[in-house]
Parts: sequence; structure tokens; C-alpha cells
Amino acid sequence: MFNVPYIDYNAMDEFYTLKDVCELFCISKKELKKQCEKHNVKPHRNEIGDYGLVKYDVRKIHNAMYHEDRSHEEDPWSFDMPEAN
Repeated sequence: MFNVPYIDYNAMDEFYTLKDVCELFCISKKELKKQCEKHNVKPHRNEIGDYGLVKYDVRKIHNAMYHEDRSHEEDPWSFDMPEAN
């Protein structure tokens, strides 16, 4: 289970190193690798040779993690209601 932080997509950079993505999502490199494999995202090298993810891939993983996190919340319709008198 993740506590997925809010990310302002409009203010994002075009490229994030793997370390930057881990810090952005507040997860370990091992967990980021699992998420990348799960969502078929592969790191790319930038012009100076650092491995990382482009903005599209960061958004893709963030969105998937966000919805995965929210899907495990309790269902508000599943609680028993007191009977009306």
C-alpha cells in the first residue's frame, strides 16, 4: 500500500532520474522497479547518460499507483445502516 503524494502535472520537468522519481513518489528504488515492470515502463538514458523516466512515464506510474491506492479504501456502501423507526 502506498501513500501516493500529490504531484502537479503542469509543473513537472520533462525528465526525472530514477533517484528523483523515488524521492517524488516517496518509495524505494526496488519498489520503483516493481512498479515499472508492472506497468511496462522502461527507464531511458538522457543526453548525459543518466537513467530515468520521461514525464509521460512518471505520470503513468503515478496515476496507476494513485488508483491502486484508492481502490483499497473501504466501500462506503458496504456499511450497515441503522434501521429507521
